[in-house]
Amino acid sequence: MIDRRTMPLSSLRAFESAAINLHMGRAGAELGVTQGAISHQVRQLEERLGVALFSRAHNTLSLTPAGSRLLMSVSQGLDLIIDGARNLDPETVSGSLIVGCTQSIAASWAAQHICSFYEKYPDITITVREIESQQREIPRDIDIAICYGAPNIDDRVMTKIGAPVLYPVCSPALLNAEKQRIHLNNMSQLTFIHDGQVSWQRWMEKHGVESSQMHSNIYFPNASQALRAAVLGAGVALANTLETQQFIKDGQLMRLLNKPINEAHSYYLISPSIKNNTIKSTIFAEWIINACDS
Repeated sequence: MIDRRTMPLSSLRAFESAAINLHMGRAGAELGVTQGAISHQVRQLEERLGVALFSRAHNTLSLTPAGSRLLMSVSQGLDLIIDGARNLDPETVSGSLIVGCTQSIAASWAAQHICSFYEKYPDITITVREIESQQREIPRDIDIAICYGAPNIDDRVMTKIGAPVLYPVCSPALLNAEKQRIHLNNMSQLTFIHDGQVSWQRWMEKHGVESSQMHSNIYFPNASQALRAAVLGAGVALANTLETQQFIKDGQLMRLLNKPINEAHSYYLISPSIKNNTIKSTIFAEWIINACDS
């Protein structure tokens, strides 16, 4: 029988690392023990639970259905323990945090996740500061930066958080007004909304559309203004999935065609160096990384 007294916590940590890495050796390196120690702890856990957690066919490690279910439970449980330990001292999760991000991300995706972070950690005062797309130098007084394009990082830590694709998007009301389905060959009846960064020309070249079809155009200096115009039904904008995620969820925008192109650059999270890091910076960085994975 498994209960609080008999559940082997060290074996659960070994299992989680092995399940994430799908490799006993890498799990051992991560936890600072030998590969044999990880294998022994995992086998002990399997014997205690009476189920196989891994399939070991053809020298390849994979999770069984039982292993997948246990991984979810163990990861959630360990996260709760860590979260609780961090909150023992209220001073570690209070004070100010300066977050840098581009205007378009600040106005959409980041705003949603910053607000949800503040709901959980109301003692942290967040100040959002605008940075430019592809900005090379990030001011030192910015604690965490969500950057489009890799900047110079000096002693700070840079983590790639995604390279979202770009789709044409428009207001559902715009399609209703057109009263017909839009295809590549009849897009010329729409107004193309430009934002100063994303190139419609590149999208058209990718999908074999003649640029001569772009008879009606509106130009804005940034993506947030272009998306606002699209929400208002002024035309079709080209934007990435991070920028449009909440608008689409709320029904304000929809993908016009399932014809994406890759972003020209990736997004990166810049956080303090290990020696300058704080609990609140670590928690916020993890919050944003998890949001990108969800």
